[in-house]
Amino acid sequence: MAQNNRIGAERLEVLSRHLTSGLSLAEELPMAASDSGRPTTMRVNSRDVYQWLVRDHVQMREAIYEFLKDDLYKPDYYMPLLEFREVTLQRLQRFADQRFFSVADYVSNPLKFQAGLETLSFCDYSLAIKAGVHFTLCGGTIAKLGTRTQHDKYFAKLDSLELPGCFGMTELGHGSNVMGIETQARYDAAKQEFVITTPQHEASKFWIGGAGQHGKVCTVFAQFTDNTGKAQGPHVFVVRLRDDSGHLMPGVRIKDNGPKAGLNGVDNGQIWFDDVRVSREDMLDAFASVAPDGTYSSPIPSVSARFGTMVGGLTTGRMLIGQGAIDACKIGVTIATRYAMSRPQFNDTRIIEYLTHQRRLFPALATTYALHLSTDALKRVAKDRRPADAKLVHIRSSGLKAASTWHRVEILQACRECCGGMGFLAANRIGPLKNDMDVDVTFEGDNTVMMQQVAKGLLEEARGKTTRPSVPRGSLADSPLSACQTLLHFREEALTAEVGGAMAAAANAAGKGGGKKGAAAASTAAFEANLDLVVALGWAHVDAITLDCFCEELASAPASSAAALQALATLYGLVRVEKAAAFLLAAGALSGADSRALRCQINDLCAAFAVDGGAAAVELCHGFGIPEHLIGAPIATDWRKI
Repeated sequence: MAQNNRIGAERLEVLSRHLTSGLSLAEELPMAASDSGRPTTMRVNSRDVYQWLVRDHVQMREAIYEFLKDDLYKPDYYMPLLEFREVTLQRLQRFADQRFFSVADYVSNPLKFQAGLETLSFCDYSLAIKAGVHFTLCGGTIAKLGTRTQHDKYFAKLDSLELPGCFGMTELGHGSNVMGIETQARYDAAKQEFVITTPQHEASKFWIGGAGQHGKVCTVFAQFTDNTGKAQGPHVFVVRLRDDSGHLMPGVRIKDNGPKAGLNGVDNGQIWFDDVRVSREDMLDAFASVAPDGTYSSPIPSVSARFGTMVGGLTTGRMLIGQGAIDACKIGVTIATRYAMSRPQFNDTRIIEYLTHQRRLFPALATTYALHLSTDALKRVAKDRRPADAKLVHIRSSGLKAASTWHRVEILQACRECCGGMGFLAANRIGPLKNDMDVDVTFEGDNTVMMQQVAKGLLEEARGKTTRPSVPRGSLADSPLSACQTLLHFREEALTAEVGGAMAAAANAAGKGGGKKGAAAASTAAFEANLDLVVALGWAHVDAITLDCFCEELASAPASSAAALQALATLYGLVRVEKAAAFLLAAGALSGADSRALRCQINDLCAAFAVDGGAAAVELCHGFGIPEHLIGAPIATDWRKI
């Protein structure tokens, strides 16, 4: 034990020299000193860190955490599926009864709306998703795409859960390709009603959360053909699925999707519509409307542009999924780190003292902080709804959702393994979280498609810029944090130039004989031929902006914990550069010596966070502000009392 602390202290001195060279936050890292005068640990004030991390609606969040002490919200891993669904509905009803927020807040106070839903992820993910489907996907769609007529008709009944809501976008034959959905809508002018039809089996709505048992109303995406016979693209209609007694409405057929790999508190279903009629006022008409006589009008004449505007307003759900993944990482890292600092193995050595443990848990902690800060910054931009920011919000919400959920897969797996067999026990939470959240990599946007969306946006902005950037010069040893920023931006710029250059070359070659149409087709083909690089470009962008955000936020870091947070940011940057090392080595941006030094720097940082039994790391975990009753895992408190 004494030897481990001595080695950690020596590494910390080396780390201090690495970190303070060229960094702007502080001239030296303020470390606590041992009796021998050697630094032993980084100071962290978890309360100060919490106030720095959580910046909006703190009182409401804490009120919800207190509310969730109700026995109804205690986990029961023995519960049968159908009983679990009913309990999840009861939990949602009791939560809705508190009126912590309203569907109207989706537009009028989006940070409050998101804060209210984020808290539920710490309790139970089935509850969080059932609430998200109801309030965000159903209610938020009505709020954003509807007008006063629909708001007055539905908001109060959604807030009270009188009308449990669903979101009918995905079809059996169409997941990511929303423009290709096949559910049909036409207008009957004589009765002033829309008629919704499922023309074939593949057009049935599939994986619709809440539809299996409880949903009474659904925001249904359908291809609308106007009375002139012109296809106007997807529009959204509010369709009753069940009456007030829970019986299916005429023409509606629903099949329960059955047990899933996880998330079994949510009743997913498959829906068919057989000429189901809805009133004219139930087409959400913020961007298009149909007059009583059937005349169609829209301020956006282009079908594709109108569709893009409609779905562009629904990014809140994507941000909530990303934040939910980040919050799951907070739970997993907190449980695994607290367990590691108390669990001895082999001659009473605590497992947190092993580098193999540190190398998994501390980068996970750094990544969780980085993604939280980057997502928080995105939410602040998105809430202002400035038209000039629309593209940025789309690109970043797509990228951060994909990165956060993919990191969540890796981080929870690492946490589960770091807890050994204890991590497989349901009561210790990590296993059930892994199962319940596995869906997040493919819903609210398949992650691979999301990264392609990021790359497309970047390539459009960089159109014509196909010159590869100069290889950066500098040393990770001299100024690791700024060097990491430089290297990550170089990777993004180099990949943009490589993919953009391939597309431009293909377009130029095809354009000589095929004109603009041929050039466009060739450019698209080149994009698809390089999809591996396209996804890598999406990752490169997210890595770069996330580290940038972390560095910017250090300027306001609490003085009591500034050194530890700076070290955490550096660890995140180094780990992301290490992940990109193959590309950077091939490009000449890293040498073999740099790669070896990179490993040593990461190991030094990990050792620093492990000093004093991982005290600084544990306090950083406490900085997430998760109440003990929502951590819940016995091994996070006393593994001997399991």
